[in-house]
Amino acid sequence: MEKGCDYSFMRKMKIQHTHYSGYKKDFFDMRNLLIESYGKHDKPLNWLIGRFDNWRFAAFTAMIKKDPHFYQNNAHLWRTENNDLIGFFISENGKEYFELQVHSEYRFLEEEMLKWTIKKWAKGKNQIVTIFYKYDTARIKLFEKYNFECQGVVGFDYEYDTKNYTKDVDINSNFHIETFSESYDYKNRIETERLTFSRDSLNREWFETKALAPGYSSDWDLAIVSPHGQVVAFCLAWLDKKNKVAEIDPVGSHPDYRKRGFAKAVLTECFVRLHKNGITKAHIQGFSESAKKLYDSLMPVEKYELLKYRLKL
Repeated sequence: MEKGCDYSFMRKMKIQHTHYSGYKKDFFDMRNLLIESYGKHDKPLNWLIGRFDNWRFAAFTAMIKKDPHFYQNNAHLWRTENNDLIGFFISENGKEYFELQVHSEYRFLEEEMLKWTIKKWAKGKNQIVTIFYKYDTARIKLFEKYNFECQGVVGFDYEYDTKNYTKDVDINSNFHIETFSESYDYKNRIETERLTFSRDSLNREWFETKALAPGYSSDWDLAIVSPHGQVVAFCLAWLDKKNKVAEIDPVGSHPDYRKRGFAKAVLTECFVRLHKNGITKAHIQGFSESAKKLYDSLMPVEKYELLKYRLKL
């Protein structure tokens, strides 16, 4: 909001809320809210589109098998009387974790959203947890008002200026960098990611479903490949061309090839290519110590702290 402007009239608007329908309109309205909100601030407030696309597509098969109504039960939308989306609740696992995404001009709505979360979605749970930016003092104040307890800094959102990465990446001459669109080697690509994250659910069905997401492009699914055809490191960039920003997720390296600089090399190459394609900023979130060490070594221009808050019920 602009300073000095009176937005009190917004509070008098008739606002309706409902579960996520599963239809394209809801999905793209939610996605567009994230794009619009990023463009209004110097710092991120909500998710970027990569994480949202992953929520709907990468997790789809596993979640639907467990609960046919997973998406309807774990996303809730708030709209104006004109049917404009102004905020939504979302949970990636349907268990205790959730986040609130809100249009920057309707932040007063967060309290209603939080009360709904506690009263409706949290019913029957022992606790609920969330993560948000440490600089978001308004949200900290709100959550502490409702007895959420801070668990401290649990990770960072790293922001990179892609113009700082313009040189070709130097890797072992026996290895090469390729995109998935150049190889379509499902077996090696999926196997390396499965081993990286120790998740047997990462299979071809999961990959092909994720690839249906509007933000997925095999041209931005990068990998470093050994002379024997083994994917040794990978990263995937999700481009928001309107805001000239990319979210990079996932990032990983094969357990047999760690601590050899391959993850750093594939990320650097990704930054170089993003810069050449007009993307000026990139974000990566890191939580483990090894991830934080890697992302720090790439010299981010900003490093936003992420706080975890918990409410015991």
